[in-house]
Amino acid sequence: MTYRAKEAFIAVRDEPPAPFAFTTITAGSTIKIIGQVQKSGLVDVLYDGQIVAAFMRDIEARAEMV
Repeated sequence: MTYRAKEAFIAVRDEPPAPFAFTTITAGSTIKIIGQVQKSGLVDVLYDGQIVAAFMRDIEARAEMV
């Protein structure tokens, strides 16, 4: 599923050697869900050419399906 962010929200990405780094999915950006929603509520999405994890509740509240 593909979404367009209506407002900015936070996601996390794997950035060795640190366990993770925060990134902002900016308003107007397009993201594509590429994984299943985990028990934690996180889901892998493709954003700006990289895979990041975002909370599904943020996607549902701050993005619209396109």
